Amino acid sequence: MGGDVSTSANFRPTTYVTVLRTSPSDLTDEFGDPEDNETVASTGNPFSIIMQSKRQFLPAENRTTVIENIAARCRGNVDVKETDRLKDERTGFLYMIEGIVQPQDPIGASAISFTLRRVKTNNL
Repeated sequence: MGGDVSTSANFRPTTYVTVLRTSPSDLTDEFGDPEDNETVASTGNPFSIIMQSKRQFLPAENRTTVIENIAARCRGNVDVKETDRLKDERTGFLYMIEGIVQPQDPIGASAISFTLRRVKTNNL
């Protein structure tokens, strides 16, 4: 198998991701309004992005709702920061990182885990 589908980091990639990064000081325009961070930091990073749904009862509203959680994983050597955004190269979806867990692994073989929120879809 080629390196792109390796399971050495305990995950099987479902797509490739472009990491978008801009310095936090550059995230506002001349009027102080927030801007997208569209500077490409890296491309072609193998990622696993999986949407998980579960039912949750809301007692205050006396109803059940569906909560969608987007989980992602990548190799430990991918340079990703919590302020980055991720663009799925296959679907064009843009994700904001809500949480990141980078295990302490001396050889760097463990995968980085993320909780994502989809912020924009391609052409919508």
